[in-house]
Amino acid sequence: MDHLSYSSISMYLACPESWRRKYIANEPTYTTPALVFGSAIHGAIEKHVTGEGALLDLWGQSWTKATEGQTVAWGIDTPEQHYNEGLRILGNEQIAYNLACLKPGQDDQGWLIERKVELRVPGVPIPIIGYIDIITEDGIPGDFKTSSKSWTNDRAANEMQPLFYLAALNQAGHTVPDWKFRHYTVVKTKTPKFESFEVSRKPGEVFFLFQMIRQIWTAIEREVFPPNPSGWKCSPEYCDFWAACRGRWL
Repeated sequence: MDHLSYSSISMYLACPESWRRKYIANEPTYTTPALVFGSAIHGAIEKHVTGEGALLDLWGQSWTKATEGQTVAWGIDTPEQHYNEGLRILGNEQIAYNLACLKPGQDDQGWLIERKVELRVPGVPIPIIGYIDIITEDGIPGDFKTSSKSWTNDRAANEMQPLFYLAALNQAGHTVPDWKFRHYTVVKTKTPKFESFEVSRKPGEVFFLFQMIRQIWTAIEREVFPPNPSGWKCSPEYCDFWAACRGRWL
């Protein structure tokens, strides 16, 4: 293993046994419709805010790219249902207006979109990597998400992801105003909505982040992978390994 990622750390926190099955045992995983849909929405938005085309045209291209070569567990859904859902959401005037207001920054490498960052944690011999969806002209990083319901301010404030990105940017010498971060959420309700939540973290919180990552790394080295049957991930809907893990006893 030559690196960790923010998503893999999140997976370990949700269920260490699930992490072991994916990253150590290399058990096969499948792609869910939600993952494909979210990836396609991300792709269309990121190209649209850099002026590469009309939103609905980009949605078609992004959907094709997200589904090509993928084994998707569609269940009772169909690809057409999800494709049409994307048309419905991105065709919403409020969403289109808010996306038009997003202005990504630029540097000598181009648009500040989908930028790789790397965090070095004392005591952990490998880097932790991640990708920031957007850094706007005012220097504030942000992340795009899709959600079936509206977020709350408390949920946005409690997310650990901003702290990871802000710490990584700080290590790289990028100063973020007041350590701010924005969550941009596309909500898939009957009337679609675009929401923006701005949060601010404190540099001192990085010590907690480092401590958490060190503890996870120590547990991985010692092969500590307990299952988490009471967590949200332990279900046939959210865990690729449920049938071979808890499900085999039922």
